[in-house]
Amino acid sequence: MIKRTNKICISGPTDRPWVQDELRAAGCEVVLGRSIEDFPDHLYDEGSLIGLIGDSDMLLVSTRERVTGGVLEGCKNLRAVVKASIGVENVDIEKATELGVLVCNSPAPENFIGLAEATVGLILALIKRLKLNEEDIRHGGWKKEANTGDLIFGKTVGLVGMGRVAKEVAKRFQGWGVKVIAYDPYVSGGEAAALQVAMVPLETLLQQSDVVSVHVVLNAETRHIIGRRELRLMKPSAFLVNTSRGGAIDQKELVAALSENVIAGAAVDVFEKEPLPMDDPLRSLDPARLILTPHIIGNSLISRDRGHQMAIQTILQLLRGEVPAAVLNPQAAPRWRRRFVNPEGTGDRG
Repeated sequence: MIKRTNKICISGPTDRPWVQDELRAAGCEVVLGRSIEDFPDHLYDEGSLIGLIGDSDMLLVSTRERVTGGVLEGCKNLRAVVKASIGVENVDIEKATELGVLVCNSPAPENFIGLAEATVGLILALIKRLKLNEEDIRHGGWKKEANTGDLIFGKTVGLVGMGRVAKEVAKRFQGWGVKVIAYDPYVSGGEAAALQVAMVPLETLLQQSDVVSVHVVLNAETRHIIGRRELRLMKPSAFLVNTSRGGAIDQKELVAALSENVIAGAAVDVFEKEPLPMDDPLRSLDPARLILTPHIIGNSLISRDRGHQMAIQTILQLLRGEVPAAVLNPQAAPRWRRRFVNPEGTGDRG
């Protein structure tokens, strides 16, 4: 039975009050931070976030908050950081592991399937020149041979990263007459072959692909994995799509590549700084060649609800002393158990 004294901090509550209602019904005290809807540009500094979390047992963190090592060290009661979506780049997992704090995400199938569908849609919009023709007709134009799109049939789509989303993208191109290749040093050729995907070096992928689609988590290895050199390896007729993490692409170099016609176009849903600043150079580029969406293209009401439902179940598991399946640092579990599940056993309070 979960004790009423368990405290859950929701740093950026959304317009889903049932989330806190379910936690309260389970016997938890809930501390609410500033709503994402009401305060979209708010960002807690380290001290303010420590003050908000206080003596909470769990943190259900939003995408905008940065859970630094200082925050983790400053919140002595904190057992776990839980995210209602997949990406946890805003959490210092290394420090959490050192402290015995578990970090968990919510990889709901609706989340990565929705993102895969959106990625395919962006690829088609670029190849079919949807924005150019839509803009033209709105200004009195009509069909022009110069505005004609292309077939995706016979094209090569290159996936940088071969995780859940990329695999779903590959599945959706089966039967389309599209060749799919991928780069991911952590995925075996046999695993990819089952999806009719050929694994190749990154340089080969960039040189051969008509569309390069980025699907990576953001870490030291993948930050700016697409930069000046990589963009200039791509075909002048190729398109770039990024629905993963803004930091995976060097935005300054993308601006230069589009301005200098190094590549034909791009579609970007994620940015190095979010919300995208009004003076960001991406906003001034030709909209017919660059699709910009506000980190929402893969979202749906269903995926958001499922992510929050998974997060609630994860929190309740943690409070029962169970290690959830969605834990991202399972190596921290032994110390987590010593600190929070059976502290009397060793006296290790960390």
